[in-house]
Amino acid sequence: MNSGKILKNTYYSPFKSRCLSNVNNNLLNQSYNLHYFLLSSDNPCNNNEIHLIEYNDESLNIENVNIFTHQGEISNMVCLGMHEKENDGKHILVCSSGLYYSNDNKCSGNDIQNVCSLWLGDLNNFRESDQNEANELEDVKKIKNEIKNECIEEHCSDKLDDNSFPYDHIQENIDNKSTEVQTNSENIINSNKKCIPDLNKKGKLEKLCELKRDEEYVGIKNIAWNDYENEFQKIAIIDKYSYTIFDRNNSNNINFITSNFVNEQLNYGTFDPHHENVLAVVSDIHIYGYDIKSNKPIFSTYTNHKDNITSLDFNSNIPNILMTSSKDGYIKMWDLRYLKNDFFTMNIHTHWITSININHFHDELLFTTSTDNTVKLHKLEYTNNLNIKDKQVNYRLIKTYSDHEESVYKGAWSKTDAWVFASLSYDGRCVINSVPTEEKYKILL
Repeated sequence: MNSGKILKNTYYSPFKSRCLSNVNNNLLNQSYNLHYFLLSSDNPCNNNEIHLIEYNDESLNIENVNIFTHQGEISNMVCLGMHEKENDGKHILVCSSGLYYSNDNKCSGNDIQNVCSLWLGDLNNFRESDQNEANELEDVKKIKNEIKNECIEEHCSDKLDDNSFPYDHIQENIDNKSTEVQTNSENIINSNKKCIPDLNKKGKLEKLCELKRDEEYVGIKNIAWNDYENEFQKIAIIDKYSYTIFDRNNSNNINFITSNFVNEQLNYGTFDPHHENVLAVVSDIHIYGYDIKSNKPIFSTYTNHKDNITSLDFNSNIPNILMTSSKDGYIKMWDLRYLKNDFFTMNIHTHWITSININHFHDELLFTTSTDNTVKLHKLEYTNNLNIKDKQVNYRLIKTYSDHEESVYKGAWSKTDAWVFASLSYDGRCVINSVPTEEKYKILL
């Protein structure tokens, strides 16, 4: 088993993993070539870990910048933001759900509860020396140039006879002083390098609150949040037979809003980015839409997938467009104004599709993850015309990524850049890729 091993564009967690989340970077000093993701371990009967990793799209390297210990199981996990205040330091906000054992005999089956909690992680040592390192390296370059000029001026000031100071002697002085500067520069870099933390010094997450309701949760399937803006406003907990909504007020307090029990068994849900009070949920091969203010259903459809739906995602640029994926290996696209039939269907994987992810900036791009161990990047072009029954769709598979050796359970686009995306397989391997350059030019030009 790998233990925190890091290679170019690949990070290996030492634990089995299922949960991956992109991170909305709201730190005061942002670098737009750095992308952050959270992944969590999957130990049902033990405490777990959450790893914060950073991807540099210039060097194509991944670094582990923080590890947090987490009390209890993690069946679902999302990052609600990474924040910084001048007088309060840097923090990361995480929402997770899982089984909680109220007695010391874990996995005994006694006194088990499904809970969902908010956690706060301290990032005050995060990247504290980056700017100092950059400034010091710039000083090293200046010193090297000054040494070279100084050595030449020393000998030129004595006499101008070429025989009295051979060029080799000048070069030897330059090399000696440059070696000294090089040693000092390496010491500077090594002393400031805090990118990869000491694995024995793990941070602890502070539990802020539990997202409770009057009734106990039966089995939390999914955590949804309206992450289309810079700051989230609502959290939806999709339970086995209900959904529960929490809202954040102006004082940043999380308040219970409503809970609605339905007649169906739910297994996924997401917010509509164009209608803040609309929540779409999945039950087997059916889709239901609810107005969370009135808790009344506003749309539903039978999708005709051959197996259960595993994921759904909205197009954040074009209203009313919804995509579903299923264990049957198919994706389908729907227009909420005409749900009698889908307007596009395609078999894209040989096994279960575990997640589907539409790009929030360039909606023709999407990527899927699957238990066939692959990640696929697709391009779908269609127009938002008035013909809601017969849309023309141009589909093309851009690339198949075979970096994983086990089932890929989760994928996420970067919050920093439109072209970077991450995928996580069950063996703990997190791979970060970018949209091919030629595809970027086709979209932008």
